[in-house]
Amino acid sequence: MKPVSHLLIIHAFFAVMLSSCSATRQAAKQKETSISSVKFLDEYVMPLNHTFQNTVVGGLSGIDYDEASNQYYLISDDPSQLSPARIYTAQITIKDNKIDTVQVTGVNFIQQQNGKQYPQYRSDKTLKADGESVRYNPKSKSFIWSNEGERVLKNGDTITVQPALTFITKEGRYLDTIPLPAGFHFTKGENGPRKNALFEGVTYADHYKTIYASLEEPLYQDGPQAAFEFDKALTRILKFDAITKQNTAQYAYNLGAMPVKPTVENDWNVNGISEILAVNDHTLLVMERAWAKGHDDHTFIKLFLVDLNGAENEIDNTGFIQNPPKPLKKKLLFDFDSLNRHIDNFEGITFGPKLSNGNQSLIFCVDNNFSKSQTQQFFLFEVIP
Repeated sequence: MKPVSHLLIIHAFFAVMLSSCSATRQAAKQKETSISSVKFLDEYVMPLNHTFQNTVVGGLSGIDYDEASNQYYLISDDPSQLSPARIYTAQITIKDNKIDTVQVTGVNFIQQQNGKQYPQYRSDKTLKADGESVRYNPKSKSFIWSNEGERVLKNGDTITVQPALTFITKEGRYLDTIPLPAGFHFTKGENGPRKNALFEGVTYADHYKTIYASLEEPLYQDGPQAAFEFDKALTRILKFDAITKQNTAQYAYNLGAMPVKPTVENDWNVNGISEILAVNDHTLLVMERAWAKGHDDHTFIKLFLVDLNGAENEIDNTGFIQNPPKPLKKKLLFDFDSLNRHIDNFEGITFGPKLSNGNQSLIFCVDNNFSKSQTQQFFLFEVIP
């Protein structure tokens, strides 16, 4: 073996360092695009509630795609009832503009700050993991996940678990939490968020320097929920600095009316934001999801484009009832009812890989609520620039 000169070693060292820096810069660059329309391509139905490594695969409330590893991440909203709170890794193979397979490849359990997994729901009334959205940051190799928490105030049963936006490692280890802004904590009165109406949507933007989080339904102080023939409900989309974790803006978002009249009035009649996805640093895709009692076999899904340029910052507006805001402008991009097929409880959206024609793919997933009567669907769309 020939001896290696010190000069060659130095050159090799700097070559490795430059390559590493280049890879880091590439990973930190978030994909941005433009959208004029979307085109439905394919539906894939996954076996319902099958098991993987002794966990039940279901409740898939959020999906995200890492291009570098060609890997998907799926968060389950199981509050550790069937299996511990968790995030799955998966491979979704696309061939000829169709989803060929969806294969779960791994599972990581979400840990609390003390390093323990979340206990089964109601075994500790101070804890509940209710994962609704997950986004991967390839720059820090970490996740942010949203937890809706819990608010139960009836029949002498009181449970208050505050919602959270939390950073964890890819393995599930706790890193940090974003401080909740004033007015976003559960209370025992009609102030703050409603039960099951919190951070359903989360997305990174501006090359992972910004985080947006959406409330599914209005805060109590912002007025009534959406209802049949009532399209004035106002919820909020929040903007955070991803580094300082400070809330820098809040925007009013006008929800559409309930598309059909429920046969019974109950807590589950809803039209709200179920997920958001950054298109670029000032444009969001917003998915509105509606469900009404009596129409149990159908979920109403609409996809909107929202431009934040020139939007009014309502961060100092403590209540929309007293101080009516200027809502964001939204444009209907796609109504899932136009597909004339079964539409289940879609809650997750992510950009996937580019299609054979060079256009971006868009993938949706269903939260089946671990129900035997629902369908575990995945939809594939093409993004038309």
